[in-house]
Order: sequence, then structure tokens, then C-alpha cells
Amino acid sequence: MERRTIRKTIKIQGTGLHRGQKITLHLRPLESGIVFIREGIRIPATPESIVDTRLNTTIGSGGVTISTIEHLMSAFYGLGITDCEIEVDGDEIPAMDGSALPFVQHIKDAGTKVLGKVQSVMIPSLMRVSHGDAWVEASPGSFCIEYGIDFPEPAIGKQAYTFSGNGFEAEIAPARTFGRLSEVDMMRSMGLALGGSLRNAVVVDGNAILNPEGLRFQDEFIRHKVLDILGDLWTIGRPIVGLLRAYKANHSLHITLAKKIYALIKA
Repeated sequence: MERRTIRKTIKIQGTGLHRGQKITLHLRPLESGIVFIREGIRIPATPESIVDTRLNTTIGSGGVTISTIEHLMSAFYGLGITDCEIEVDGDEIPAMDGSALPFVQHIKDAGTKVLGKVQSVMIPSLMRVSHGDAWVEASPGSFCIEYGIDFPEPAIGKQAYTFSGNGFEAEIAPARTFGRLSEVDMMRSMGLALGGSLRNAVVVDGNAILNPEGLRFQDEFIRHKVLDILGDLWTIGRPIVGLLRAYKANHSLHITLAKKIYALIKA
């Protein structure tokens, strides 16, 4: 695969999902990996930099953190961006519409530049992490993601999706983050979802979708889970050659697997 960066600086503004603050991003060309900057602190987007996986993926260094990087990272995966500098004037990435599509569109408008070649990481044997009945694993084979979820709410229920690496922009990037109405008060008591609304998330209540426009896909929920794992695993910094399977997983399990795979590269 080719290493790739953006061709020119991109300015993106929006509201953070969890803190609810107005955020400005400046994405700039770079030739040394994906690096976030806040308050002058440079934080590489690697598994080693991840400090929190509570309902999002947060990186940090020297007491400075940047949360909710997974949708932007997923857009980087979809467009093959391996190198970029992202300066943030707040503590999280803007939610935009709750999906990766706005980031994809901004990057495509700016254009990209090839830097050279990047070596893939081959999965040599079964690697599995689990918590209760939730799990995620990687095994030898061609790249593919098989993901399954099972929620008690009839509006979500059981869904499964297989992504073989093609059609990211049309089939995965538009899928929005989602939440259950019953969880909103709990999340806000934790200082999360303060900027959440029906403009940047799908909200369900039992068998009802509360968003007036409805869903973008009948199975938008599972597509967003695929979006999340792609963004979380892109912190490895190179493509994975292997079969990835997940069931009822979350950012914590995604990142635990990413750290195991990253250890292979460092070794």
C-alpha cells in the first residue's frame, strides 16, 4: 500500500459530541505518521498514546488529552491517509454529523499526495480479546471484517455486517454514531454526550428511531461499529492482512487488540 498525506491544509469546525464545545481543526501535510497537536503537545496517533476508551477513543500525553478521534481516523483509513498533522484547539474532535463522511469529503476536496510505500502487518496466528460475551479477534487470512451486535432494543436488535475493504465511502463512512435514550442521563452525569443531539447521532427508544429523517441504512448501527473498529485499528499506522471478527465489542476491546498487533510491529 502507498503512504499518503493530504495535499494542502484543511480547516474544519464543529461541535464536540461529549463536551459540547466549538472546536476547530487544522489538518496539515506531514511525512512522519499521524500526529495530533494540542496546546503545543504532539501526540502520535498510536495505540501507546491511547489513555481512555470510555465510549470513545482518547489519546493523551503530558496531561493533555484529545478524545473521540475514531471517526477522523476511520476517514483516514478509508482514504489511505497514513501521514497527517492535526492541530486541535479543544479536547475532542468535532462530531460533525456523527459519521466519518464529512471528514472524507474535506480530505477529498483538498486532495492527497503519495509519499512512498508502507508495509502491511500480517496476522501470524489467532489473537483474541474478550470481556464477558463480547470479543474481538484477528486471525491469518485476507483482510476482512465480520462484525455482529445484539441489543435489547427492537430498533437495533441483532445485526451483522461483513466488510472486505471495498466501498468505504458509500457503505461505511455515512453511518452515524448511535445511542439509547435510556443512556443519555447516565452519559451526561459522566460528563459525556453534552454536545449530542439528533443532528450528530441516531437515538433510539425501544422500537422507535427518534431522528425525524430516520436511518441512512436499515443496518446503520452495525455499519457504524465497523466504522469505529476501522478507525481504532488505524492507530496501528499500517494496513492489516488478516481476518478480523468481532461480536458486541467496544472501543476498549478494539484498542486492546490494536495494542497486541502493534506489539508485533515493534517486535
